[in-house]
Amino acid sequence: MLRRGGEGGQVLPLVVLCVVALAAGALVLAQLAGRAQLMARSQTAADAAALAGAQADRSAAAELAAANGAGLIDFEVDGGVARVEVALGDERAAAAAERPLPAAAPALAAALDRASVILDEDVAGVVRLLGPLGAGGIEAPRPLAARLAVVSNRTGLCRANDGRPVHFVLCPAIHRW
Repeated sequence: MLRRGGEGGQVLPLVVLCVVALAAGALVLAQLAGRAQLMARSQTAADAAALAGAQADRSAAAELAAANGAGLIDFEVDGGVARVEVALGDERAAAAAERPLPAAAPALAAALDRASVILDEDVAGVVRLLGPLGAGGIEAPRPLAARLAVVSNRTGLCRANDGRPVHFVLCPAIHRW
């Protein structure tokens, strides 16, 4: 039986205070857990959008961000790396993904590596392989094609004889007897 007054009267307010403090702590913890979940969801959406952007383009990144409940805020590709920013509710997240390089035949891969060193830029990340393993050569963006043509004797990549200035193949070996 509870006694009123005296020492027993001091216990009830202390119990009420503890219950209120525990309830407030539970509310704060629930809000923190909700915020952490929103942060994780927005980061997942950003990661997925960056991967899609690296594989394809901006529309693929936006589509995958939306599939994860987020909106694409920013998208850019620089040197084969796609960078995105997404928003999910009040939370924003950023991510980056590198475009996978297509597999090239060893001789072509070596020529692309030489071109990257000579031109001081990632050549393999911006060219398109023609045929399996680049058997039909490569196609380079026009600004790069002009610079590749100038250093072809050092890279081993020569313009193909098909009239297209952006089409390069491995230079034929010149045998001197």
